[in-house]
Amino acid sequence: MRPLLAILRKDLTIEGRARELAPSMAVLALLLLTAGSASGMVNAAPAMLWITLLVAASLGLARSFHQELDQDQLSALVLAPINPVLIYVGKGIANLLVMIAVEGVTLFAFTILYNVGVPREPGALALVLLLGTAGIVMLGTLLGAMVAVARTREVLLPVLLLPLAVPLLVAAVRATEKVLAGQGIAAVSSEVGVLASFALLFGAAPVVLFEFVVRE
Repeated sequence: MRPLLAILRKDLTIEGRARELAPSMAVLALLLLTAGSASGMVNAAPAMLWITLLVAASLGLARSFHQELDQDQLSALVLAPINPVLIYVGKGIANLLVMIAVEGVTLFAFTILYNVGVPREPGALALVLLLGTAGIVMLGTLLGAMVAVARTREVLLPVLLLPLAVPLLVAAVRATEKVLAGQGIAAVSSEVGVLASFALLFGAAPVVLFEFVVRE
């Protein structure tokens, strides 16, 4: 547990001092939302929201292992007497917390630009956002480790992430549409099941795959 907390604290401390990743992700999200609103995509607001979150997340996740590679910290982490899966979990939680902070800004702008009010059951929307974001982050963190050494990782990661995240995006958009239309948690139970399964799948897969990825 202590190695996991150390990795998490390291990543959050670096981001807190640099203040580069979250602001750039938030600016990108705001630009995408503004462009969508200006081009008349208000009727497709849920889809625009999730596309924005996915693109913003891909920017941050592509840089997830940048610090470790620049200073060769990843090799030290791999050689340390800890389970490599803890590296993934620590990075994943740090990425999730940064993404949640970005989502706060994104949702505020989304409600203004797309004239969206508070849903009848805010908890249902919060659950959909949390599960959807967790799925994107877990998958993106694994892919980020796989493409970390590539010079074109900022381009390569979205190319890999988008096709794999299609089932999640479809379920998230449908659930968001229903919740914003005033329906409750019972109406989105099937979509929530898909989002939860996706998050669990890519939360568990690295237990088998991540050690091979970081060592190779």
